[in-house]
Amino acid sequence: MARTVAADPNPDPELVAAGESLLAARARGDLDALAETIDRWGVDLAHSPFATALYDVAAELPLDLSAARPGLAFRFEDIGRLPIGTTPLGLPPTHKEARAEFASNGDLRLRQALLPLTTRRRLGRFDEAMAIVRAATPLAEASVYPWYGDRSQILPYWYLQAGITAQVAGDLGVARRFFLNAWTHRDRDPYGFVARGTAGKLAQHDALAGDLASSATWLERALDQGRRADLWVDHFVESNLTTTSTIHAIDALDPQVDTHLHATLHPSQRSEQWVIFLWVFVQHALTYGDTASALGYLEDAVQARPPELIRAGLAAGVVPLVRAEIHLAMGQAHRALADIEDAPDVAGMTRTLRARTLLLADQAPAALLEVEALGSVAGTSRRARTESLLVATAAHLAVGDREAAVESARRAVVQVQEGHAPRLLATVPRTALDELAPDVPGLGPLLALVDERGVRDIYPADVQLISVTERERELLHDLGSDRTLAEIADDNYVSVNTVRTHLASLRRKLDARSRGEVLARARQLGLLDQ
Repeated sequence: MARTVAADPNPDPELVAAGESLLAARARGDLDALAETIDRWGVDLAHSPFATALYDVAAELPLDLSAARPGLAFRFEDIGRLPIGTTPLGLPPTHKEARAEFASNGDLRLRQALLPLTTRRRLGRFDEAMAIVRAATPLAEASVYPWYGDRSQILPYWYLQAGITAQVAGDLGVARRFFLNAWTHRDRDPYGFVARGTAGKLAQHDALAGDLASSATWLERALDQGRRADLWVDHFVESNLTTTSTIHAIDALDPQVDTHLHATLHPSQRSEQWVIFLWVFVQHALTYGDTASALGYLEDAVQARPPELIRAGLAAGVVPLVRAEIHLAMGQAHRALADIEDAPDVAGMTRTLRARTLLLADQAPAALLEVEALGSVAGTSRRARTESLLVATAAHLAVGDREAAVESARRAVVQVQEGHAPRLLATVPRTALDELAPDVPGLGPLLALVDERGVRDIYPADVQLISVTERERELLHDLGSDRTLAEIADDNYVSVNTVRTHLASLRRKLDARSRGEVLARARQLGLLDQ
């Protein structure tokens, strides 16, 4: 069972002393003492019951006090009193210099580097944030040496923040390695929440990757750790646990999934993890055929953030992926492929969606090529590999290779069973799985569970993928106006016969008999919105 406490039962005496010094210096108006305390203890006090006093003081102190105090200057940058980048990072460039710096200054520089790191991350400047992570890594490695003793207490928290940075920057493999490092050094945690937060991040990471057995283990470890419910950061720590439980419930088709979803932060709310929440909410909506809600979640999340956050880091891959999944669920294969055309791949899931789209568009050989290529891509998640096996199952069956289809289905079933994720069976046409069920052990009971939970195919059994030229696409938009063909021709500086030729081509491709039918069919397929 989780151990919940109202306050840290073993507070760090130095941190308590620093907090009390802050309050005392504020009471007597000692600005230099306040500046010195924030310079040295600012990061720690922000994760203590003294956080409110810290921010109040930082908002009042004169800016010139930060001239020789980088920790205070970074705090001024964080709250907007100084431009970002005003203060040099001052990190040692080599491992030798890092060891010397750590020996003389303890972990002060490593602590101070945390603030510009999290400031840039919050603003979506992920390249700069990751550059700070790389620059501070020699200091972190130097702090591992045991003879530095208590001066290396910040290490697990630094690794946790480095992992969060890598995650929101879109480098999931690096993120997991940092989280594991944080867990390794959890006994040094000076704040009382790092172990729970780290295990929660690992649980969430593995749930997203589809490795639910590992995720469940980390979730249990997180719940076994003490909770700092008295700190503001507790809210973010707990959100990892609720998100993980929700992913498990969605994949398992848990009848109580709505209860889990209601405990998860909405993707429009303020959180660095908003794009993960978006993926979770959309997966749930699509599972039960609610494309309207899925689209609503996407629109809410996007409208709640500036464009630079939507186009950067993990969001640069997940937002197009989510949008493509929604369009494919609506039967708009063209838009789905356009959505992910230039988007970075997300742990193999983007490429798997492309393969699925080609499969549903009756291009099974092309889908198989995508799946085969995925097998050699490093960083491909277990979720993507399971889904790709299911795509391969249906594609092999479509090209008449039943033996290969059965083998792919057998492997997929094993992974679905191990991951407790029957939902994944609904990502490919049910007819293919029904046909193979007699030859694939375990597939029948899984399909029966899918039926029991009221889930059918998440995506259409087949979609049309029609190629239109740029001129034909332009004409589609022109046809939506009240202009005659002659007026459209004049506006585009072409002959009316050219317009008629393009319209005839569109009627043929869209199996439409009139201008109105062409428009209706184009809207249905998503061609007008690209």
